[in-house]
Amino acid sequence: MTTALIIGHGQIGAEIAAQLSEAGTTVRIATRSGGGNAATSSTAPSKSTTTSILTRASAPSAADTARPSAASAIAGSTADTPATTAAPVPTHIKADASDREQLVEAALGADVIFACAHAAYDSRVWERVLPALDAAVLDTAAELDIPVVFPESVYAFAGLDRPITEDSPFAPVDDKGRIRQRLLQARAAHPATSASVIAGDLLGRTAEPKTSVVRMCITEPIAHGRRAFVPARSDVAHGITVIADLAAAMIRAAELLADDTAGTHRLLLAPASNPTLGEIAEFTHAELGSRAKRPLALPHWVIRAIGLFDRSMYEVGQLAPVWYEPCIIEQGVLAGSVPTTDWRDGVRQML
Repeated sequence: MTTALIIGHGQIGAEIAAQLSEAGTTVRIATRSGGGNAATSSTAPSKSTTTSILTRASAPSAADTARPSAASAIAGSTADTPATTAAPVPTHIKADASDREQLVEAALGADVIFACAHAAYDSRVWERVLPALDAAVLDTAAELDIPVVFPESVYAFAGLDRPITEDSPFAPVDDKGRIRQRLLQARAAHPATSASVIAGDLLGRTAEPKTSVVRMCITEPIAHGRRAFVPARSDVAHGITVIADLAAAMIRAAELLADDTAGTHRLLLAPASNPTLGEIAEFTHAELGSRAKRPLALPHWVIRAIGLFDRSMYEVGQLAPVWYEPCIIEQGVLAGSVPTTDWRDGVRQML
């Protein structure tokens, strides 16, 4: 691919942008704010200004300055590239992903869309926002005849009593899982060519405390001398994905879609490992040289009680099987074709 549009610049979008830029791909990043680029954030792009907007490069963000090594493994070796060749700097543009007109203009000339925008962690917001957002992205991809790749969670499969595979049946246990199921089914039925890449809980270089449970509940507290706490059992296997691996898997999925017939939808698994949250806490203590303490495992009834006053905890409590039973993610067809990072290295990146 030569040009990619990334919708959203959070922990996943920023990592995809970094890897693609390192590989020499021209990257556009569409956000509602315009990514902080004063030259492009004052107004939404119009047909008369799209060309000029898309040629203005913004300053690289912190997420773009430390390039991961995964990109070269996907795009091919860069050993023959002169050391003086600079990676292209992503361009930030202002566009509302739920507005089809703005989205089409942002995607003109792109070879692929990576749809990484999301909504607040509230099933009521998801119900109101995500179906329309997905539909706008899919319609745009179909209109321009380019593939689109979505990151996906395990929520639609939370009730399974066996490991999650690419052939697993849907088994949602809460509203969020049922919304994710409907989104996946809509993607499969849409004429756009698309892929959904399932990942476990995320950790790694761009992990954000508000959206990475491992960082929020384990590495951040321990790094600040506090005891880790988890809204879960700490002694059961829990699917974990390093964000760099999810990004690499999504890039690889886009390459696979290039050879697929229109209307294809692929459900793929990003590389994952399945440590216990206790093991992650123990390793964090070892890395920091602090005295090991088992994380405080909050019982489900405590989470449900807190959920009466805190919406985020309410939403976590609705997904009890993910947190209080083994949630194991197996390897899929991408295994071996994209880099796989040891979860310990993901923890080191956050520390």
